This record gives sequence, C-alpha cells and structure tokens, in this order.
Amino acid sequence: MIGQRKPGWMFPANDDGQENGLNDPGIETFKDHPLTSVAREGLQNSSDAADNSGKPVEVHFQKLEIPSSEFPGCAEFKKVLQACAAFSTSSKQTVQFFEDALKVLSQEKLSILRIADFNTTGLVVGNKDDRTSDWFKLTKSVGVSDKNAGKLGSFGIGKHAPFACSDLRTVFYGTKDKNGATAFQGVSKLVSHRRDKKIITQGTGYFGNKSGNRPLLDFNAVSPIFERKKVGADVYVMGFHPYDDWEAKIIKTVIESFFVAIHHGTLIVKVGKTTLNKTSLPDQIKKHYAGPDPAYFADAYYQVLTSEDTERFMEEDFEGMGKVTLRILENKEFRKKVAMFRRSGMKIFDKGHFQTPLRFAGVFTVEGAALDALLRTTEPPSHNAWEPERGADTAASKRILKKINAWITDRVRDLGTTEDVAEVDAEGVSQYLPDDIEDDAHGTPQQIETINEEPVDVLEIRLRSTPPSSAPIHEPDEKAKDETDDEDEGTEGGPDGPPNDTDGGGGGGGGGGDTDGTKDKNNGGAEKPEHGNKRVEIGNVRIYCADPSAGLYRLLFEPTSGGVNHLRIYVIGEVGVEPAPVATFSVNGGPDISEIPERGLIGPLALQQGTRAVINVVLEDSLHCALGVSAY
Repeated sequence: MIGQRKPGWMFPANDDGQENGLNDPGIETFKDHPLTSVAREGLQNSSDAADNSGKPVEVHFQKLEIPSSEFPGCAEFKKVLQACAAFSTSSKQTVQFFEDALKVLSQEKLSILRIADFNTTGLVVGNKDDRTSDWFKLTKSVGVSDKNAGKLGSFGIGKHAPFACSDLRTVFYGTKDKNGATAFQGVSKLVSHRRDKKIITQGTGYFGNKSGNRPLLDFNAVSPIFERKKVGADVYVMGFHPYDDWEAKIIKTVIESFFVAIHHGTLIVKVGKTTLNKTSLPDQIKKHYAGPDPAYFADAYYQVLTSEDTERFMEEDFEGMGKVTLRILENKEFRKKVAMFRRSGMKIFDKGHFQTPLRFAGVFTVEGAALDALLRTTEPPSHNAWEPERGADTAASKRILKKINAWITDRVRDLGTTEDVAEVDAEGVSQYLPDDIEDDAHGTPQQIETINEEPVDVLEIRLRSTPPSSAPIHEPDEKAKDETDDEDEGTEGGPDGPPNDTDGGGGGGGGGGDTDGTKDKNNGGAEKPEHGNKRVEIGNVRIYCADPSAGLYRLLFEPTSGGVNHLRIYVIGEVGVEPAPVATFSVNGGPDISEIPERGLIGPLALQQGTRAVINVVLEDSLHCALGVSAY
C-alpha cells in the first residue's frame, strides 16, 4: 500500500459528454438468462486462460455471505447509490432499483457469488500504462477483445454477464497472475449522477486506487475473504440475486454446454458441494436429466460420446480448412439434434429440423484452425449461433455454413440408408403404389390413372402395409407433436438454417374422412384445417416427384365429398409422418405462391368438388422423400 492513496470508489466525470442510464446494453444482453449466461461466460473465460500445464482447468461457483460492512468502501458506496437515486427522479424504475439496492446493502449479511478458476494464467496485470493487458481489457475496455484464434471470447461483451446477476450491479475482480503479480478492483455499472454536488459522472465507477482508477496491487485493504493465494482469477458478484435453485440451474447449464470438455477431462467444475468431472458426469446427468425437458439434450449427447454403437464420420480437410468430426447414434427416444462445437469446447447451439424418420443424436466438432477462426467471426456475443452476416466475409461464411449443413445432412442420410433397400428403375410405378399416409389408417383408396406426365427418376421403394379403409383417421395433434416432434421447434444457429434431411424417394398420398368441424368466420366460412374441422375425401390421387433436382412434386386428386380450402402435406417415413417443408406451391398451372401459413400447410384454396386439381409443390433444399396429403 506504500505510495497509494486510501482506496475508495471513484466515478469519473463525463466532461459534459453522454449521460448513462440504468439500461446498459451489455448487461441487457444477458438479462433474459442470467444464470445460464454467467455460467457459460465464466467457464468460457477460464477455459480461454488455460495455463497449458496439462492439468484440467478447474472452476468453482460458490455462494458466500459476508457482513455487509465488509463490502469494500461500503459507506462511500451507499452515498453513491443515494446520489444515483436523487439524479434519476424522472424514472420510477431507476429510483426503485436504487432503493432496493440500498436495502440489500443495509442488511446484516450480503450474498456473493464467487467464480474462481485454477490451472489458468490468471488475469495478467501488466504495468500501469499497459492498455493491452488482460486486466485492463477486463476492467476498463468495452467491446474490445484480442483473444487468439481458438478462443471463445471475441467481443469483450461477456464480461457484462455477472452484472446481470447482481442486485447492486457491482462486481469485484481479484487475481494472482502467472508472473506472481496480484491485483484487486471493483467495477460498478450504475447511472450518471452528481459527485461532490456539482460534477456529473459517468455511469461506470471503480473501487481501488483513486489515482487513475487503478487496481490495488495487494489485498491488505480488503477483507481476507477476497485474498487470492494461488495463480488464477476470482470474480465476485456482489449482492447475488436470490435465485431459486441456483445450483441446479448452473449445474445443468455446465453439463449442457461443456459436457465434451468435462468428458475429455480438460475441465472440472464445482458448484457448491457438487463436483462435475469425467467420473461424476454420468451420475450428474442421470440426476439432472431425470425428466424430459425440451431445452436440454446433453443426456442424449453423452450417450453419443460413450456408446459403442456410435457411428463416426470425419473429414481431415473440410473445404481446405481443417478437420471436422461428426458422431451419430440412433435411438428411438432421441430428438434429432446435433450439438455444434468449435474446438474451444463449448457447445454453440443445437442443430435441428432434420426431415428424416430416423431418431438420432449427434455431436459435431470443428478441429481445423482455419475453419474454427472463420466460424468464430460469425457468432453473436452470446456465442449461441453461427450467423453468416456477422462474418468478415459474408459470402464465404454463407458458403461454408451451407457446406457444413449439407455435410451433416448427408451423413445422417447415409446412416438412415444403411438398411437393406431395393432400388429399381421405377418409371411409371408410382401410380400402382398405395399412397396413403402411414399414420392415417383411413387412407383413401387409390385408383390407376392414365396420364402423360410420368416420373422419370430412379426411385427408392420402401414397402408399407395399407390399413383397411374403414379404420378411423389419425391426425397428429399438438400433444403428440410436443411429445415426439419438439425437435422441429426453436431456432437454429444462423438465419439460413440447416438443410433438411431426406428419406426414400417416390410419392405418397392420403385423404378422406368425415370428421365434423366448425367454420372459421374470419375466413368466409371455410373450414380451418385444425382438429375438429371437416376433412374432405379425395379420390384419383397421384403424387410423384416431377423434378428431383428442384424438389418439385406434383399432386393430382379430385375432391369427392366437398370443396377444399386447405391441404396438409406430409413427409412419410418408416416410423411416422412430419409436416413437409414446403417452399412454394402453385394451383392448376397458376403462379408460384411462397406464403405458407405454417409448416406443411398450403392455402387458402378454392378447389371444387368433382373437379380435378393439379398442385405443384416445391420443397425446401430440394428434399427427396415420400409425400402424403390430407384435404379440408
């Protein structure tokens, strides 16, 4: 402490510049999922700082309680909170925040979340004029990151995640770096206010050496609880919000995002008294994944990593940019998701929307340095997607992402076609096949029809039994969809989305039914294609692929029990049906229509009873599959 002034809080003057409010953009980025964000960002930063000793990076999440009086600079900080409230009287929300913050700091005990890492380099402090040191970038810079290729962080925004968990919007940092240097400093992101009754401040203030807002270079002036003795870094979230079951939520986030690193023994995480390592991981997965949860998939992914039945696909030099690996495991309970990883070891997102009857889970990893560097530029600050528009070269990013999606889809298709399948030159054979939807037990009887347009491609034929036409109709309902097809919901890693997978060739058909229904008064009295609305029987049905390269299918049929307002188009697989990914359609030679009300649904239409209809349907990504149709 020799040569240092008494430590304290300092909010720099804004010098008649911009005034800061409470809605900090960096913090707002992580407020939707604060615990998930603080876990992912904390582990990301620690993993990026591995000391290359060969030992696993170890990160501890620990909730502490200290006397509120031991909050560094407590009395001074209370005055800051009061000044912020007095300066922000025009915003009730802001005033309420500071009133609540004062209550938190006035309680006898203060809750803290400590995030501590080991077997890392720590935060390299550097000298007082070093503006490139890890310490300076963490505490003083915004939107700046000089992390090398292969690291996760690239925006300098993730540092805001801990503030989203603090009821005081305040975080303290401590370190002992690889060179033996130590440092301690607090950062508080509040609002502009009056200092000394006249100076308007910036919204961000610092605890430490007030001269230059520099860190304390030892721990003598603060409570011993903040002292750092081993090499590594500490993050203290002050006034940690009282989340329900915070440990379980962080544990599940850690498993979901870092199961590969934990399984490979490069990461150990302790949350409270729970240790997550290679040995405990399977038991922790069983404990925290006991029931179905549409947002979590690590239990299936872990089986992919550990099962002897997993299929492994690898490209040593994908598009000239290095190695990629895909592991896939079939299981009827899986939800057709692939975990997407860069070489840094944190899951970026779950790739879904595979149009295949095969139930599987997969793990995709990028190991090539050049490919990893390109993908890194496409990630948003939350590192949960690959968005080509963010890339330094948008065209190259789009091309590579499409190649990755197509490669994964092809590997899934390869796995789905390993069973014995007979292939024949099926010119004209589609008109002789039963075309009812597999799950629709009331399939409309098919009739042979003479027509000049015949399918010309080689079709893969899979035999299916045709149920008796007297059986009741079965439409997939919302409950069934939730239970079996939730993999098709949610967002993908980037706006292009992955290409859909395929299964089979040829065409399918369907129709029929006399289910009573109600009319949509907002649609001219037309029956809506929802449950409880009227199904229209169709006859003389033919469905075939008219242009495989374009994904163009032709549906020919005749409404027999009434007019048709809407059609539902299905992809038929061995184990069920799914809504078809229709890109465009046309009716009786009319213009192409791209407005699709919902997946697999086309309309409104005006097809008359007894009149032959010809519907051209183009599927996304030129999908090659068997189709079925129901009319309403």
